[in-house]
Amino acid sequence: MKNSIVNIALACAMALGAAAPQLQAETLMIKGGRVHTLGEAGSLESADILLRDGRVVAVAPALDAAADRTIDAAGKVVTPGVIAPVSELGLTEIGAASATNDYAVTGESIGSAFDPVPAYNPKSTLIPFNRAGGVTRALVFPGISLWGDSVGDPQRVFAGRSFAIELNGDFDSVVATDLAQKAYLGEPGGKLAGGSRASAFAKVKSALREAAEYRDHREAIRRGDWRQLNHSLADLEALQPVVAGRQPLMVTANRASDILAAIDLAGEFNLRLIVQGAAEGWMVADQLAAAAVPVVIDAIDNLPISFSSLGARFDNAALLHRAGVKVAISGPGYAGTHNVYLSRQSAGNAVAYGLPYEAGLRAISANVADIFGIEGGVIEPGAVADIAIWSGDPLEVTSYPEQLLIGGEPQSLVNRSTRLRDRYLKPEQGHGNWYRF
Repeated sequence: MKNSIVNIALACAMALGAAAPQLQAETLMIKGGRVHTLGEAGSLESADILLRDGRVVAVAPALDAAADRTIDAAGKVVTPGVIAPVSELGLTEIGAASATNDYAVTGESIGSAFDPVPAYNPKSTLIPFNRAGGVTRALVFPGISLWGDSVGDPQRVFAGRSFAIELNGDFDSVVATDLAQKAYLGEPGGKLAGGSRASAFAKVKSALREAAEYRDHREAIRRGDWRQLNHSLADLEALQPVVAGRQPLMVTANRASDILAAIDLAGEFNLRLIVQGAAEGWMVADQLAAAAVPVVIDAIDNLPISFSSLGARFDNAALLHRAGVKVAISGPGYAGTHNVYLSRQSAGNAVAYGLPYEAGLRAISANVADIFGIEGGVIEPGAVADIAIWSGDPLEVTSYPEQLLIGGEPQSLVNRSTRLRDRYLKPEQGHGNWYRF
């Protein structure tokens, strides 16, 4: 009788054009790797991971369960996939070719309301390239050129809205939107605001005050029964989640005094603050920790390349972590979006200068997910199955991902660079043997 009811239900679903329900999801087992779960289970010298329907089902030293597919990870290192905390992936292709860059707008007509999602290109060549480096997810932020028409624009200290992507190259790979607003303070903010960092702070304050004013008097303002505001209604609407404390504001700041000013700003408006840069963060680590302000840093930024980073040092990440600051590590500043996968090299250098190893792994995965409120970064029951299987220590530059899963699906590691390598190094491709000497 029960089987008859099931058969009738399936027949009805098919008659209505609906897909038949999946009776049993596909399972995948990863066996025998050294697993850094970055969750409650910690690190396991040898463990199995059971995945089903894109999620982690179980992690244990030995799992006795049938699976549709099995990956032998014996002798390998298994971690959550790398998450890039800051990128312009899918919004830029060639820095010198303006037609391929959609990450910024010039002029004062739009600021915090700028939504770059419609311009996102999941087929960018930079996505498979960084995926081959172990990156499974990334935060994508718009930016502002510090040269040309943007400099000095009255409202241009706000870059706009952000989103998160899976690096699977699918057209539906945007997994979350409106994760944070980005504003420029410190030296970059000063350039954009007319020459002084004080002007950048004043502009951010003005925008936040008007956003709060708009929140409290929305109907009167929209009717025109209110004073003239300096910011567009679209920009003020975009800042509502920020002034309500639902969405963080990420600000650029490297100099210790700029970081303290940003902390005061967050306290004044009850903001969820993230500091990007923080080259001198170690000087004010206690204040960052007390205010529960996380940082996104370039861990190998140890040169006084500007007057805002005279105190830059290699053990910045270690000192911030020791003080209780949540640290996320981005790729080296020179690498930009094209090489966000180098965040693991930065994390490796941070570990070499005192950051605990597990904290180094968390800084490029779990901490990023926590800071921005997205999935990923851990291997534990219920977590999304974004997993990298490495040839060796992922924080060593000579190691590389041998297999990568996003949402439980194995991903291709082929990219433009590997195609060029194969073209000129494999004689069977018919390109000659000029390389033999």
